[in-house]
Amino acid sequence: MFRSLRWSALIAALRLAALAGCLVLGTQGEAPAQSVLTGGFQWQTLGARTYDNNCSGCHQRSGRGIAGGFPPLAGHAPDVLAQKGSGFLARLVLFGMTGAIEVEGTQYNGTMPSWEDSLKDDEVAAVIDYVLSSWGNDKKLPADFKPIVPADVAAARTEKLTSEQVYAMREQGAAPRPRTAGIAPSFTEDQAERGHLAYAHNCLDCHGSNLDNGEFGGPPLKGSSFARHWDASSVGALFSFMKAKMPPDRPGQLNDETYTDIITYILSENGYKPTDKELPTDPNAQQAMSLKR
Repeated sequence: MFRSLRWSALIAALRLAALAGCLVLGTQGEAPAQSVLTGGFQWQTLGARTYDNNCSGCHQRSGRGIAGGFPPLAGHAPDVLAQKGSGFLARLVLFGMTGAIEVEGTQYNGTMPSWEDSLKDDEVAAVIDYVLSSWGNDKKLPADFKPIVPADVAAARTEKLTSEQVYAMREQGAAPRPRTAGIAPSFTEDQAERGHLAYAHNCLDCHGSNLDNGEFGGPPLKGSSFARHWDASSVGALFSFMKAKMPPDRPGQLNDETYTDIITYILSENGYKPTDKELPTDPNAQQAMSLKR
């Protein structure tokens, strides 16, 4: 009988200890949920969805970007956080950035679009937290890191910065970077016509006969939407993106000449003027050609 009572007492004590452990560590002995640490802001699902819908096309789902086109976030985002702080990351997403940067020895000279009008405060905060916690980035975060919350983004939103001002914030304190004037893209009328035929065969269903009326919801490839994403970027960045992502059912399956010809057609429809020289397929030559007008 006494043995039974002692056994019952032991079981009760173990249950109390387990309950105490759950209260301290969270369910199943895990660390406290991020929602607790961030005042109830559950960013995980929202951040993943926001990144997939708005960022993965350029920076890729792997976070590795496109060499020469869009810089990697994997391994790099924590470095930016350490150098410039979380406030800079909020301003970068809100207001975009225009200017030449170098990441892991690779040069990038383009434009990060502004998401000020497209994303809400919670979406901006969530996507930054998602980037900082993905692809092993979390292992590079400082021990005292606190996830960004919507209130942080709301405070940054009041500043109304330009993409050039955000670039100046990034470059502040950095070694002077050589500035070179971008070369205007060159292409001939014949090349643009070849591009038109290739576009009709490979792109028309998604992007439409007018480049903005596709049957299957492809984004507009002319007008303000095209300018917002590509103005001040380079032909090389546009080529890299198209080759990595297009056509959606067989990305990268067209040859370099076809991708280049399609670009010339898109440029011609956006008001770029033909010249007497064809747009080359050489990536270095394309990278030197600016889309800024």
